Amino acid sequence: MAPVAVVDKSSRSSLSQGEVEAILKRAGIEENSPDAFQGRGGLFMVVAVAIFSSLAGLLMGLDIGCIAGVKTMDSFSEGLLHEEKLKDTQDSLITMIFGVGAAVAAFPPVMDFCVSKLGRKGAVLFGGLVFCLGAALQAFAINMAMMLLGRIIAGFSVGLLSGNAPVYTSEIAPPALRGALVTGFQFAITVGIMIAFLLALVLEDVEKPYGGWRWVIAAQIVPGVLLVMGGLLMPGSPRYLVGQGKPQQALRCLLLLRNQDVRQELAEICQEHELDSDTTGSWAEFCSGDNLKLLGIGVSIQLLQQLCGMNAFMYDGPLIFDKLFGNEHAGRLFTLVSGVVNIFATIPGLFLVDKCGRTVLMKWSAVGMMFCSGVLASIGDLCFEADIGTCGPWAKWTATLAICGFILNFAYGWGGMAWVYCAEMFPQKHRTKGVAATTDANWVGNILIAFVPPLMFAHWGFDTFWVFVGTNMLCLWLAMILPETKDKSLEEITYMFNSWLKGRSEV
Repeated sequence: MAPVAVVDKSSRSSLSQGEVEAILKRAGIEENSPDAFQGRGGLFMVVAVAIFSSLAGLLMGLDIGCIAGVKTMDSFSEGLLHEEKLKDTQDSLITMIFGVGAAVAAFPPVMDFCVSKLGRKGAVLFGGLVFCLGAALQAFAINMAMMLLGRIIAGFSVGLLSGNAPVYTSEIAPPALRGALVTGFQFAITVGIMIAFLLALVLEDVEKPYGGWRWVIAAQIVPGVLLVMGGLLMPGSPRYLVGQGKPQQALRCLLLLRNQDVRQELAEICQEHELDSDTTGSWAEFCSGDNLKLLGIGVSIQLLQQLCGMNAFMYDGPLIFDKLFGNEHAGRLFTLVSGVVNIFATIPGLFLVDKCGRTVLMKWSAVGMMFCSGVLASIGDLCFEADIGTCGPWAKWTATLAICGFILNFAYGWGGMAWVYCAEMFPQKHRTKGVAATTDANWVGNILIAFVPPLMFAHWGFDTFWVFVGTNMLCLWLAMILPETKDKSLEEITYMFNSWLKGRSEV
């Protein structure tokens, strides 16, 4: 890799006017009037584009949230299984195959092929279309094979969307808002999960003319169509377009997204592309040197986001609540409480990520999850292993508060920050490959956490939470050593990591 000149990465005016003009001229961009570089968009346009992009997260949450409720509906057994009981293998397959489809779509060669053919915005559009197809197949399924086909297609679309929507948002957002706008993806996931739960609750007893489970799944098509329609109007990613040798198109997109002169920002983007032009951007290069180190960091972040324990609560929380309260409605109560806490606790992250920083929220999040896991493990050892009533009612409610505290700490921190950080950390030429690999790691971790914790709870009971104390210690350690990315452009972050990985301090 050609040496990268060290520039002032804390300043957004690191290029002089002469350097800006020279870089733009080399890129083939010359305008006689300064007004030609004056943006016509602004905050409203950027937020509107980010909201439409975040519909990808809503689709992900809807599908994750609906399937648990759908599988328990009587109309599901009657309409799809011909009144037979859902077998354990079928139950696992319906859940697992969605994650398999997502992991296939996020596999770096698959993601790189889709983005190279469709573009960043085009991949989001395509993901929305594929999701509508998958949801339609599930809603109109007449047998298990058709249901599974719809599940894997929907999973493929969500894998494609989760690897592109956060990156697209990070590439169109200004530095001061980028963290909040990308965190909107995680917020949309939590809202989608809650909407799916409420839909399943309202439509549970509907049997005619069509089973309620079909309506729950069919409702997912609505935001899918909105994503496609909004995507047709969304501008392309300026950074992706420059990387594809289309600086004039990138300029037009920046003018739609900004309300100030865009020459400085466009020049910085073109400068990074110039520095990257001396290298091939090949898979061999991506898997070597500093790029491999970045990949290891990103994969670790996304794996730990899954292995910290949150999805163990999402998948096995109803069983934990059932053990705590011994009530047949405890599982539904958990779903409602956890959904509400998850949504409202994500909101502080939206406002704090660009003020406090990504790593600060990740540190406090890890500390909070570690503490709550320790409380659950301790109370479990003392009160719940042998006799549910050993310690009295206080133990149940303390454990409930610890579970809510865990979800709260995950929501404002590691829940959203993992998507934000991984969307920012890779250089432009490797961003698609890098984010695809980290997203794939997230889905692999999702599959692991769906299967391993139930076995751990069966054999170790509440001692399982000591494992999550350990994984959150790793989360804390990683957050403590990572450099902060807030208030930096994506180009400045590339320079920062170039120095940080070589052991130099930021300048």
